[in-house]
Order: sequence, then structure tokens, then C-alpha cells
Amino acid sequence: MERIKITEQISYCPATEEPLSADVGFIRCGEEWWIYDVGSSTEAAAAINGLQGRKNIVLSHFHPDHTGNIANLEYDALYAGAYTCRSLKRGTAVEGHIYFEGGVHLFPLPSSHAKGCVGLEMGEYAFLGDGTYCTVKDGQVVHNAGLLRELILTLEALRARFVLQSHGNPFLCPKEEVLSSLREIYARRDRGNPYIQLESL
Repeated sequence: MERIKITEQISYCPATEEPLSADVGFIRCGEEWWIYDVGSSTEAAAAINGLQGRKNIVLSHFHPDHTGNIANLEYDALYAGAYTCRSLKRGTAVEGHIYFEGGVHLFPLPSSHAKGCVGLEMGEYAFLGDGTYCTVKDGQVVHNAGLLRELILTLEALRARFVLQSHGNPFLCPKEEVLSSLREIYARRDRGNPYIQLESL
């Protein structure tokens, strides 16, 4: 699978529907790689295993379209949220902000979509996986109001100007556009209701 270049340093393999496989981000830092999510397709696994140099994997969350290839990969380090690490029985938990040489910044990402999401910021770009998305509760598409507020504050604090959202069309968006949409949803909350309903299934 051919990677799509964003900058000289950052590229990605796009998500697929069959099989359902998340976008896979690649960041080159000198002689090492940072890979954000690993997808579930054989093409994504081949792209990752074909890299030369140290490979650091970051998993946004535990859903199989983001983690499915992990057992088929050769890598040197794995970072994920505590829940994902427990689910996979491997990896270093990201429970606070972690900064690495070369400019990579890992951070917890409050999310209604999945427990224990993790984001990766590099310069003007931040990989968010499915972290900005909603969830389904009792047949309703919702955001958790408290988590949505924390998500908005987290994104506002990032220096990145652009965010990359898995399965997004487009994948790359200005951060302020995403924040504007999330703030609009948050403004719909009802006092005393922990959830903000978006639609019914």
C-alpha cells in the first residue's frame, strides 16, 4: 500500500472498508519511526514491517480496526492508553503528557467514542484516531457531555493547527473547524443530562 505524503516527515496509509482498517500514520524522526495505529489489513501490516530503523507504535484505542495487526508486526516500543495496554497485555500506558526527542508528543485524549484514547502531536499536526467521535448508548448516538468538554479543552491546548481523524473524509482538517463543530454540539447540552443526543438509530 502506497503511503500518502502530508509533509516530508509525515505520511499515512488510508483507511479501508474491506476489511475495516483505520488510517495508519507514519512519522520519520531521524533513524526511527513513529507509527500511529496499525490497522487490520495485510497491506497496512506490510507497510509497517517494510520500514527500516527503530519502530515505535502508538495505538489510539483498543478497537480492532486500529489494533488488529499488532500481533503480526515487528516493533521496538508500544504506547497506548492503560485500558488498551491491559486488553492487549502489552505496551507502556500513556497516562499523562509524554514528550520525546524529535518533537513527538503523546497525550491522553478524553473521548466518548472509546475508553482511554491517546493522541499524537507532531509540530502542526495531531493524530486523533476516532477520539473526536460519538458513541451509541441505548440506541441513541450521543456524546458524554463531561468528556466532550475535556476533549475541547485538550484540543484547544495543542499547538497543532491541523488534526487527522481516522476514517474521516477528509482525513486532514484544520483544528479550528473540528473545534467549532465540537463546541456546537456541546452547546446543545441539557443541564442535569450527562449525554448530548445527536440522533436515533
